[in-house]
Amino acid sequence: EAIVGRQRPQAIYTMMKYNQSASSSRTASIIALCLLLLSVQLSYAKISIIPQKAPSRLNLQTVPRGGGWAKAKVATVASSSPSKSTAKQQSSSAITEGLKNTLASGLAAACSKTILAPFDTLKTVQQHVSGGKSLGLLEATRQVVSRPGGILNLYAGLGVAALGSMPSVGLYFGVYSYCKKTIGETLQTTFGSMRGDTEHPAVCSDRTLQTLTIMASAAIGNTVASFSRVPYEVVKQSLQTGQYSSTLQAASTMWRDGGMRSFFPLGGVSIQMVRDIPYAIFTLLSYEFIKENWVLKRTEEDPSKRWFFDMVAGATAGGIGSYLTNPMDVIKTRLQTTGGSSKYGGSIVKCAAVVLEEGGPTAFLRGSVPRLMHKIPANGCFFVFYEFFRRALHVE
Repeated sequence: EAIVGRQRPQAIYTMMKYNQSASSSRTASIIALCLLLLSVQLSYAKISIIPQKAPSRLNLQTVPRGGGWAKAKVATVASSSPSKSTAKQQSSSAITEGLKNTLASGLAAACSKTILAPFDTLKTVQQHVSGGKSLGLLEATRQVVSRPGGILNLYAGLGVAALGSMPSVGLYFGVYSYCKKTIGETLQTTFGSMRGDTEHPAVCSDRTLQTLTIMASAAIGNTVASFSRVPYEVVKQSLQTGQYSSTLQAASTMWRDGGMRSFFPLGGVSIQMVRDIPYAIFTLLSYEFIKENWVLKRTEEDPSKRWFFDMVAGATAGGIGSYLTNPMDVIKTRLQTTGGSSKYGGSIVKCAAVVLEEGGPTAFLRGSVPRLMHKIPANGCFFVFYEFFRRALHVE
């Protein structure tokens, strides 16, 4: 009886953790179902949030859908400089497209996070190991599923990841879309083929200006989004490494122990930006290039296969960006998990030195396999949903 009495609290505790993991899985299922129903509704309704205004006759810029800057032509009817009303219409159009891209990317992020959460969990567990140790993919899987709750632990932190990614990714792509339109037009009219000055040729080629526009827009968008991304990343990774059994417990305990500082650890924002800005530049440069030179050409005659080419383009671009930025991702995980900010003093350089001392250069590739297994299909899924929602919202 004494043994049974001691085992009973442990059994109750195990059941509680299992129920908490199950609730996270149910939350993810509900999110996925709602997104699926919304996507079906959008595909049939073909909604448009803000009515499109008729294009102005002055300085009408005709750019082929999906890029093709080199083919852009300017038709000047009455004046070589746009009127104030035309400038306002262009600004309003950029804001409108930014808002639509915010919605499209937020929904797409939630879909991809829900589908591929297990690989993100395994990546975090591998990178969390310190002291020169290394976990293989199967070892990491066994460690995760051996916790109370079993296989559902692979979806630990999914609720906060899916809901937290929607505003951050939405903000990022909204700012990116707005900046790409405004910066691109500014560079084109100042240095490119749209200068309107017959005496002086273009300073830079349209291709170079397009590359600079994508890089600058991606950097600005990620800088803004990084501040909103850090808190949910910290909570998500704490759940994935088994430090807490539920999102509520993680948030309340972290707030009680360290207040707001727990959600913004020393070095957390800076390393988030150090990783995410290069990742965004590599990924979006690759995606825009593949989309313009392969996807649009291959689907021009048969648009029904567009989803497949979007998936391949997104997966390829995501793989390139993920592999090139994996060292920064290892450092980010170390700094943002519990004890990382105090152990390394919030210093990116000190953390990198410790990682290098522990396992040499290969230590910066820890978690690269599950990260690629997560990021490649995640980007493939994301860009399929993203382009789908863009078409449903009539984004040019």
